[in-house]
Amino acid sequence: MGRYVIRRLLQLVPVLIGISLISFTLMYVAPGDPALMMLTSTGQAPTPELLEATRESMGLDRPFLARYASWVGGVLTGDLGYSFLYNAPVAQVIAQRLPVTLVLSVASLVVVVAVSVPLGIAAALHRGRAVDYVVQVLSYFSLAMPTFWLGLILIYVFALELRWLPAISNSAMAVGYVLPVIALSASYVGRLTGQVRSDVVSELGKPYITGLVSRGVPARRIIWRHAVRNALLPSLTVTGLAFGAMLSGSITTEMVFSMQGLGALSVQAVLARDYALVQAYVLITAVAFVVVNLVCDLSYHALNPQVRLGGEAL
Repeated sequence: MGRYVIRRLLQLVPVLIGISLISFTLMYVAPGDPALMMLTSTGQAPTPELLEATRESMGLDRPFLARYASWVGGVLTGDLGYSFLYNAPVAQVIAQRLPVTLVLSVASLVVVVAVSVPLGIAAALHRGRAVDYVVQVLSYFSLAMPTFWLGLILIYVFALELRWLPAISNSAMAVGYVLPVIALSASYVGRLTGQVRSDVVSELGKPYITGLVSRGVPARRIIWRHAVRNALLPSLTVTGLAFGAMLSGSITTEMVFSMQGLGALSVQAVLARDYALVQAYVLITAVAFVVVNLVCDLSYHALNPQVRLGGEAL
């Protein structure tokens, strides 16, 4: 197990390097002059001399590889750079916005699991019946509904018409997360519900279930102690992917509800060509995504010791 963990951690290194290099390259070739945008945002007249001095101070006059190596070196020492957009260190800006996105993602994941698992099990146990069809229709509706459109509908119904909940989220109040959580979790409910249903149906058709039935084991025990318990293990991977996607893909939800999280921060940073802030956002979300999936993978193998890793038993 220890060797597997070390091997997986080493495999993450080239992945993170590749992600950072690609994002850095995209920002490098993107149109626009960060120095000009910084001077404009501060109200200074962008004279040629001032532009040249600003580019030099920002390191924009250096070769691509030199700039990338300098940024990587700063990251390794804990320096994520300086954001001219917020006139503050990047680490400080991200630390202020991270809790909003983290709370939104964790709350959405709890809702997804709490709704999807019972629905998926119910659909599998009543396969081909009305319950199954209703659950599948709801899943298709969940997958087809765009997050931004659902968010606008929720705002119109519950904020403008009924006036039950705020249209603009306030991260200092729990009620401000209700509509964003519903909007963000909706599409993932359909994905996990379908996965749980498929896994439970597959598990119920395995030979050992037939053997338990032939030996007279009670149906309730077969379903809950064996079939459902074993079927939910593969869903850990889907859950991990969903959580990683929520952390890195909450941009639409945060923009619709005016939430001051990492998603909205990334949009502002891209529009302002704040290279340091964009690079830090990409790196943090990439690390969060791969770490979450690594934890889910390790949990899956810990809960199922029969799984062999790379041909070696745990």
